[in-house]
Amino acid sequence: MRKRLKIASRFEEMEQALLQIEALARTLHFSPELIDRLLVVASEAITNAIRHGNREDPSKQVHITLDTRDDTVELCVEDEGPGFDPERVPRYNPDDPEMLLRPYGRGLFLMEELADEVSYEAGGRRVRMRLRRR
Repeated sequence: MRKRLKIASRFEEMEQALLQIEALARTLHFSPELIDRLLVVASEAITNAIRHGNREDPSKQVHITLDTRDDTVELCVEDEGPGFDPERVPRYNPDDPEMLLRPYGRGLFLMEELADEVSYEAGGRRVRMRLRRR
């Protein structure tokens, strides 16, 4: 099953998208653990798309695709910004006390920890995450 959403780069619209993703996941009887992981990675990816990709420009869109298969869930989030090089983003280290106090920098870390596979595409404008349905 495939669900496509398109939202303006406003955090109010992100909340509605997350509610739709959660409702679909519950309808498809995802485990509570999978729903939690899916909502966290979706929230982080959409936040990054709005804040960093589209620079909170409400005239730009965030495109969200959720594909469900028997064994995996694939979430793809794409913005209309200039993209980024994920290799140039300083990695969050939870063992570094100085990083614990930073108000930013955890999004990529959380996505990469909670998703089974993460790939950055289209020059960094798109993130594709796969979560296995255990």
